[in-house]
Amino acid sequence: MPNLIIHFHNSDIQVRAELLTEKAPKTTKELMSVLSSAYDTTGKHAMYTGKEISVQLAETLFQDSELGEQVKENLTCFPQPGDILFTYMPKYAWAGIPSKIFDVGIFYGSNARTFFPMGWLPGNLFARVVNEDLEKLAKMGDLTLTGGQQKLSLSIEE
Repeated sequence: MPNLIIHFHNSDIQVRAELLTEKAPKTTKELMSVLSSAYDTTGKHAMYTGKEISVQLAETLFQDSELGEQVKENLTCFPQPGDILFTYMPKYAWAGIPSKIFDVGIFYGSNARTFFPMGWLPGNLFARVVNEDLEKLAKMGDLTLTGGQQKLSLSIEE
């Protein structure tokens, strides 16, 4: 089974998540394609959703992707610790921002919800952190909350 690897550079911590290929086939297929080589970015703590590290992916990664068409599969508004959601928003949907938003939400604690100022926004649950890495993820979530954004990379391991 393929995995999503999240490597937090400053702490040199790696977290592994199993891709839910049967429950979110389109999302996992597209993300496996765009993350076929490591993607360096940053993760920021979310404002509205609770214990979440939010990772924005560049719009250019999705030029030929179905994920820019609001693919809906394995939706949830109540992610559990270790759940990883993909959420798409079209241009101008979020506070008038004139670009599309491709977000990977990495949830590290309980009582999370995908409720925003404009209402509920379900995300595609496409991966789940393996049990043995949940503690490392919680540590990185707390560090992101207290210390600010973290440099990280996302990649696929088959």
